[in-house]
Amino acid sequence: MLRSLCRLAPLSRGPTQAATQAATQVRAFSEDNKRSGFGDIMIEYEPYKDDTEFTVPSYPARVNESDETLRARLTWQSRKRGIAENCLILSTFFAEQGPALPRNVVDQFDILINTVDSDWDLYYWMTGKEQPPPPYDNEVMELLKEFTQNKEMKDRTQQPDL
Repeated sequence: MLRSLCRLAPLSRGPTQAATQAATQVRAFSEDNKRSGFGDIMIEYEPYKDDTEFTVPSYPARVNESDETLRARLTWQSRKRGIAENCLILSTFFAEQGPALPRNVVDQFDILINTVDSDWDLYYWMTGKEQPPPPYDNEVMELLKEFTQNKEMKDRTQQPDL
């Protein structure tokens, strides 16, 4: 790999002033634990913190939303949930089981798809690769885990029609 990098880099007899300045900047920013850089590009970041406490972001309650409006909204929102894998799982789940779900489980589904920030966390929870935190470890998550096992081997390669 070093040889290929050397072939791509222009040959020079010594470090240029810009290269020396960039290296100095990288060293200066690297000493500060909140910045890193590569060449002229400097990136600010926060150091990783292991937060063991998990809190659910506040989600505004929709007052006086009819059951029909709620289910129509969730049908649409389940189709537009980040990565394609989640869209397929959530939209086919809600199309197949949504009409028969009781209102409290539909409310759990609403909170789930509208408060989880990380699409990959949601995917890993639904597929059982990781255990969801307590606020999301509920009845709808158990239904989603069972649904993703696809024991009937149904074709779920496309989102259902609206």
